[in-house]
Amino acid sequence: MNANDPTPKTVVLADPRWDGHHPTYFFEFTASLLRLGHRVMGLCREPGEFESEVRQICKRMDLDFDTRVIVGQLDDPDKAYFRPGQDHDPVSTVVRWNCLKKAIDTASKASGAKVDFVFLPWLDSYLRFQPSTKLANKLGVPWSGLYFRNHHFGGTLSSVRKAAKGDRSLRNPNCVAVGILDERFSEAMAHETGKKIIAFPDITNENPPEVPSPFALEVIKQAAGRKIIGMVSLEKRKGFLTMLKIAEAVAGREDWFFVAAGKYAKETCSEEEQAYCTAIQAKVDSGELNNLYLQLPGERVNDGADFNSLIKVFDVIYAAYEDFEGSSNALTKGAIFERPLIATKGECVGGRVEEFGMGLTIEQGSVAEGEQAIRKVLAGEDWEGKELKKRYADYHALHDRKRLDEVFAELLELGAKKSVAVGE
Repeated sequence: MNANDPTPKTVVLADPRWDGHHPTYFFEFTASLLRLGHRVMGLCREPGEFESEVRQICKRMDLDFDTRVIVGQLDDPDKAYFRPGQDHDPVSTVVRWNCLKKAIDTASKASGAKVDFVFLPWLDSYLRFQPSTKLANKLGVPWSGLYFRNHHFGGTLSSVRKAAKGDRSLRNPNCVAVGILDERFSEAMAHETGKKIIAFPDITNENPPEVPSPFALEVIKQAAGRKIIGMVSLEKRKGFLTMLKIAEAVAGREDWFFVAAGKYAKETCSEEEQAYCTAIQAKVDSGELNNLYLQLPGERVNDGADFNSLIKVFDVIYAAYEDFEGSSNALTKGAIFERPLIATKGECVGGRVEEFGMGLTIEQGSVAEGEQAIRKVLAGEDWEGKELKKRYADYHALHDRKRLDEVFAELLELGAKKSVAVGE
């Protein structure tokens, strides 16, 4: 790549996961690169879904899909080879890099495209237990990625655990920079890796729904004029169980309606917690608990029109995550649609909610504080009874598509200046 060459680049986006936020990020990163004039080689687990969505993106941008986008299948070891129940081990990480190289070569051969840059939207899985800083050299081009679980940089790890994180592999000479969502540890990361650390916006699909979705209309109907407190994606770490307990606690004495939408991640709950969810579902089904929408096992709510239509009917977004340190684009949703949030005190999410006045924070797992916080937020008050100073626009400016374009432009400029080491 030549720093003075204005020719559009062919940029690989490759993600071995396709659940939760992954499709959203993949589509948004693709759209950003297309806005910047580049060609995208999208390698993922669901190439059909990727192609369908990006064809619509190209149509909205008045771009020719066939000349601007290359679609490829990315195979991947789903689990570790020697660590049952875990995601990574040294073997799976090596195999993952080999799968990436194979997918790039296959798509390049089929399309005739020469790759200029590789970006990994889920960098974490390419680092863990990585045995060599040279493993990425096989790509033969500059690369970068978005590092989600970087919170160990804020503490002290043993040499063994530190090695297991694979962070030293970021010193690979072809890595031009490291993207992060939680900027609190940028200085420590820069010192450890010797690379520029770039804060990414916690991007989300911003498209407003043209009409309310059938699901949103059903929620409005069941709420029957009550204030709606909701969350999407039913995982224990997202505070799902605590929100159910709040709904149960206030039933019959508060004019609120709770929405627990999305797919139920049963495996994140203990047997006792699963039994509780089953009991709550039975109460909902019988009509004993009529202030809650819950339909286990639930279904995935696709980001975009369906997800945004649902967020628009919420009066409060419940985002009081538990045992969770990172960023969340639930805050970006709240900023876009101007919906206050309930969050857990501390860490990235709680700190941002407090800094930008976008809601209130509670002690982790506290049903009593959750109830009080909802009451205060609905009244537009902080904990002292003063008016909430909601800085939605300020938060959105740090996490919007314009900022994403700026980040990718910076990355590709760094890549264009890079001389590349090749080989393992």
